[in-house]
Amino acid sequence: MNADALQQLLRRQDTWQGPGRKAAREERRHTGFPALDRLLWQGGWPNQGLVELLCPLPCPSLLHLLLPLLRRREDGARIIANPPARPSAAALKRAGLPLEQILVLQARERATLLRACLEAAASDTLDSLVLWAPGGALPTGTLRRLHMAAQQGRCLFLLVRPLRASKQPSPAPLRLLLDAGQPGELTVTIGKQPGGRHGQQCQLVVLPEHLRHPPPPCATMAARTRRPETATAPSLLALPAPTSEVRP
Repeated sequence: MNADALQQLLRRQDTWQGPGRKAAREERRHTGFPALDRLLWQGGWPNQGLVELLCPLPCPSLLHLLLPLLRRREDGARIIANPPARPSAAALKRAGLPLEQILVLQARERATLLRACLEAAASDTLDSLVLWAPGGALPTGTLRRLHMAAQQGRCLFLLVRPLRASKQPSPAPLRLLLDAGQPGELTVTIGKQPGGRHGQQCQLVVLPEHLRHPPPPCATMAARTRRPETATAPSLLALPAPTSEVRP
């Protein structure tokens, strides 16, 4: 088919056209890392639906990767579900997160946790939800329900899973493989994405220089003599002070 015939076909009233790359890029959220935005076909995180983050757990740098997303000044709550350690309210506030919009979700039972996340994602009240997957395999049917709930509620659902889960088929349109090398750095590999190639990589620095490298011994001794609030910045998931917490 030549170009003229193709254009005539596209102009017909009964020809359906899917959303193009331009439309997809309008439905995005910048990741806060230009190198990652360039790899993602949409130019950032999708606005809604399931995204899988596959990494060797607990992957301390992961939450730093998500900070630009979580601190967006948008309506809607953000849920941090089943984190490997209780988030520090003080550290999250220093990182610029709107604490009044942050909820931490914990549940003792796996089924209760998944049901709560499913209902929250579908509620149309969330901006985003980050879930550290509970132990055990997640059936494809469960993943599909999570994706559909996030689409229904217009919520970005980020599911953190162990790296071995990359061998399991998934309905998630976007899957990223994360590898923590040096402290405060992440290598991101595109495992799967709509409309684009997979296998591309980029290396991100998610922590500033002074937090990536330990201070010299003399500085460490000096820090020990300071008052606690003037010591080095804490990990986001290290301190016992909680954010608002919901227990289903």
